[in-house]
Amino acid sequence: MKKIIYTFSVLTMLLTLSSCKKYLDINTSPNTAEQVDPKLLFSYATVAYMNLRSSGDLYIPMGLASQSLNAGGNNPTGWSGGDPSPDIYTFSANFFNNTWVSLYVRGGANLQQAIRLSEAATPVNNNAAAQSKVLLAMMVYDITTTFGDVPFTEAWKSEILYPKFDDQKTVLEGTLTLLDQALAQFDVNSPLKIGANNDGYDLLYKGDIAKWKKLAKSLKLRTLLTMVDKESSKAAAIGALLTDATQPMVSAVADNVAIPYQDVANKRNPKYAISLQYNSGVNFFFASKPVVDIMNAAPIADPRLPRFFDKPASQATYIGVAPGADAVDAVNPRIAATLHSPAAPEVFYTYQEQLFAEAEVYARGLGVAVDLTKATTLFKQGVEESSKFFGVSATNATAFSAAFPAFTTPAAAIKAIHEQQWVDKMDRGLDAFTQWRRSGPDGSEVPVLTLPIGAPAGPIFRRFEYPITNEISNNPNAPKTTVRYNEKMWFDL
Repeated sequence: MKKIIYTFSVLTMLLTLSSCKKYLDINTSPNTAEQVDPKLLFSYATVAYMNLRSSGDLYIPMGLASQSLNAGGNNPTGWSGGDPSPDIYTFSANFFNNTWVSLYVRGGANLQQAIRLSEAATPVNNNAAAQSKVLLAMMVYDITTTFGDVPFTEAWKSEILYPKFDDQKTVLEGTLTLLDQALAQFDVNSPLKIGANNDGYDLLYKGDIAKWKKLAKSLKLRTLLTMVDKESSKAAAIGALLTDATQPMVSAVADNVAIPYQDVANKRNPKYAISLQYNSGVNFFFASKPVVDIMNAAPIADPRLPRFFDKPASQATYIGVAPGADAVDAVNPRIAATLHSPAAPEVFYTYQEQLFAEAEVYARGLGVAVDLTKATTLFKQGVEESSKFFGVSATNATAFSAAFPAFTTPAAAIKAIHEQQWVDKMDRGLDAFTQWRRSGPDGSEVPVLTLPIGAPAGPIFRRFEYPITNEISNNPNAPKTTVRYNEKMWFDL
């Protein structure tokens, strides 16, 4: 059965949110797109993107291989079901192929064309172009943190059939440029934008340009934090972001980018739908020991545990499954039904993520003086907001946050912050994996992960391999040597 499930992809989910014409497949070429309304291109790219991030092609292999999820080993109703799976580094070619096509071909090409059309319109639709640039920056960040070196400077140009593959530093710099261009282009006073008059085409912010500007600046911070350990000069840019009061970053729950699904046939969250269709509604995934161990080590009982996991009734405590080990139904919890509910949102960026990022900046002194008092405050706010985000009451969230001691050393602060950053993103696949990779040099990441039971000898998982697609196999500028799943990227020390 799992061999069949491997083909479950974003292609089967493109009409998840709506069956109306706004989500039709607009463009299937990586370099060109038809002359259509930019909002159609934008909305199609959004749907393809969110479905990929929560589907079997990206979310599942990333979560399992990076150990934020557990496949259950030989448990018959676990994802592995006794078969090799991504938790022990057995990958379907569909994972790589469908992820590439969704992000690079469907996402990138449509957004680049939306930008061109918006800027060529009369009058110019600056907001639509800027919105598309921010979404494109998000996708490009995901493309490069998934595959490494990818086409960017020559990508999505009709006159270039075989674009070169840019190194990851160039690609990440390109996302920063896109975000800067968007921030300069946004016009809060213009009625021209995607999402005007609540038209339904802006699923992120419904045309709220002030929120789009906050997100753009926060995405700059995220990208710079990904780069700074490899390129220390980025610390100055990080400090400038935090001390610049002219443009706020994400600063409230209302600024979250979390697009909800609907509990209606063909509109449900893929995380729910796949278990419903192939496992009689039983969640395929178990609590991973590295995640549970961090949560169990909190100063008081972590109130998110029952929000993340459904514990067997006979168990008094939460016991995670070691990567590659067999899960036991009477002992080990599965991912909570409420976390993978039909209408659960696909989460792109949150207020708690912002708070943790700012706490990290002050704990590390990145472009600012080390300030453990401020880092403690931001960290505790992040823990509280994370708890409330997952359904913990405000009273219990405040009590849990208050139980964490004040930071007294930068090293302890950084470790605690990275732990909570990873736990908070536990169910976000690629986001959790990127957070883990940037949390420390090889062997000192937070948490320290080891080779899963049953996995091939060698380094642990670090990336997706390049797919075999026409855009790559026929491109003379594509990498000619095989890049394996356990080879580190530029940013990954």
